[in-house]
Amino acid sequence: MFNAEIAEHVITIDNKYDYIRDYFSGYITDKPSDFTVCVSDEEIAAENTDDLDWSSAYLETLAIYRKICEKLLDNDLILFHSSALSIDGQAVLFTAPSGTGKSTHARLWREHFGDRVTMVNDDKPLLKIADDITVYGTPYGGKDNLQTNTSAPVKAVVILYQAKENTVRRLSANEAYPTLLSQTYRVSSIEGMTKTMPLVGKLSHIPVYSLGCNISYDAVELIYNEIFKA
Repeated sequence: MFNAEIAEHVITIDNKYDYIRDYFSGYITDKPSDFTVCVSDEEIAAENTDDLDWSSAYLETLAIYRKICEKLLDNDLILFHSSALSIDGQAVLFTAPSGTGKSTHARLWREHFGDRVTMVNDDKPLLKIADDITVYGTPYGGKDNLQTNTSAPVKAVVILYQAKENTVRRLSANEAYPTLLSQTYRVSSIEGMTKTMPLVGKLSHIPVYSLGCNISYDAVELIYNEIFKA
């Protein structure tokens, strides 16, 4: 059992396996806990949805995060599948279905802008939805574990799709909402959806862009200029 601080909340993780303590190593704290999460063997096994030979220790990390996200929803925090980076202290979130190129596009930003960019989280960051929206790093940084225990105000969300020519368009809230909802972890209960949907509605009212892009620094410059120099 140990305490970890994520998105300004301290959580006691009542773990079965040592692996998760190492997984959370950058977030462990001795601050007093806000709540405790634990999972059963059945909940751990249920995370193996693709029937691959994942270890129970790894599957525990997924089951624990599911419990954390369900609890944090009460505090207007949602898991938003995206590659989140901050540049000069302001965050941009790249989202799209898996395999579209979120991580590749974020890598181009890191290469192009260098030390101006901090990788917040490359897969499963948390968003605090309030008058302003803040993104928080989590231990769940994707296959390359690209994450930092940092936060930043969100400047924009970019919905990516692959294209030969680079094109960008700002979306209305109504246009953006379905994609944003699809990329948000949604608790299966009616109560959970009732809490989630208006939070995503607030997210849809910040600048959201559709970016058709190829793998190039030209694509980076196009969307950067649209977000920060418009």
